[in-house]
Amino acid sequence: MINITDQMLFRLGNLNKENMRISYQQSSQKILQNGSDDSAIFSKQLYFEDKIRVYEGIQDQVKRSMTMNDSIDSTLANVKEDLRTIKSSMLKTLNAGMQQSDKKSVATEIQGIRDNFFTWANLEINNEYLFAGSDSTTQPFVKDASGRIVYQGDAVLKQVPVEPNSYRDRGTTGYDAFMYTSDTAKQGESIDFLASEKIIDNAGNTWDFPESINAGEKLDFFATDTITDNNGTTWTLNPLSSTLEDGNGGSIEVVKLNGGYQFKDKLSDGFQDGLGASVTSFTATSATAPALEIRQYDRYGNLTGKVLGVTEIDNGDGIVDGGDDTGLLEPKYRTANVTDPDMIINAKHNIFNDLDDIITTLNGYSLVDGVTPITETEQNDIIRAALDKMTAAFDAVNIAHSEVGSRNKIIKDASVNISAKITNFNILSIENGASDTTKLAMEAKQLELTYAALYSTISRMNDLSLVNFLR
Repeated sequence: MINITDQMLFRLGNLNKENMRISYQQSSQKILQNGSDDSAIFSKQLYFEDKIRVYEGIQDQVKRSMTMNDSIDSTLANVKEDLRTIKSSMLKTLNAGMQQSDKKSVATEIQGIRDNFFTWANLEINNEYLFAGSDSTTQPFVKDASGRIVYQGDAVLKQVPVEPNSYRDRGTTGYDAFMYTSDTAKQGESIDFLASEKIIDNAGNTWDFPESINAGEKLDFFATDTITDNNGTTWTLNPLSSTLEDGNGGSIEVVKLNGGYQFKDKLSDGFQDGLGASVTSFTATSATAPALEIRQYDRYGNLTGKVLGVTEIDNGDGIVDGGDDTGLLEPKYRTANVTDPDMIINAKHNIFNDLDDIITTLNGYSLVDGVTPITETEQNDIIRAALDKMTAAFDAVNIAHSEVGSRNKIIKDASVNISAKITNFNILSIENGASDTTKLAMEAKQLELTYAALYSTISRMNDLSLVNFLR
């Protein structure tokens, strides 16, 4: 009798478990309560949920990128409109009846537009500068000690994922938005460039003269360079210990990178040489000096080992003294011919420099010192030449605007595809993990009948028990 009772309780327990399963599936609409209920279904569920999380993460990044691209798009539209305004105002100043007071008013107007450009060039969303290039944490445009606006970003576009391990370019850089190409060269050609212009190639690398650095910066140099500090002390490379040494016990740790070396750490404030003298700057001078050269730096600012010879064609003293020295107010250079068949190099001219010159000229002052008055004829000649530069600037911004639109279209199309995939994976996940309501209804009815039969059996057994027999 005891054995039969245990069997009944065991069967009742199984029915209770089955009741809990059916109740859970009916209430949650899910087939699995625990992963161990069905390993095949559970593994599929994990796969679908992982895909959903991945694509939702990508969708979030795409949406942020679309917001940034829309901001860039509207900014470039404003820049184009203001460049039209600048050109129109400059043309008015060339009218014979234009008084100097009127020209100064135009200069004030252009000054305001220039300030707007500076603000827009440093546009920031979600702690990202939109025109900085690859390092969006660095302010792209800053004012140097002379008040000139310079670009310190790079030419590398930020990218956004559109699929796992698949990326698309977004936005644009300061090189394309606020600079224009003044000269370009491919294999067998050279370019001319001003000292203030930036040289970049089609791979996003920059080219520059051997550098000087101050506190808070790292020096890049070749092993053959002469390294001197602000005190005139020469520092010698010790490749065995990976240090620069001044011969008096002072040393700086360096690391070998690509074709050259770099300070391991930034030059610190208060750094001293071996004799205790304060060192605030370092300069690398090429072994070919006084011959000039520019060096290729990769997107991370490291030397690659490639160089191009350079010849000075104007010393920038403002005097026409024969040859190619044409009286420019800053040095001008010409590179040797490009030898790499896959490389194209471009000289990028800063729009802000042109605006500064236009403002100074319309205020009636010489570009040499900014204070000496100039004649109306000189003023008009400079403005006419500057009109061509504003046309070049507008064309550059227009191209950048078009490219941003194309990139934004690609990303928006990708967003549609991503949304469709998220929807599909959600449907597959629901179908895979959803309970069968028809089957559950049948199982519930069957369970009800089984309960009734079992309780009927228990009741009959109770009637046949010894206790009832003795009554």
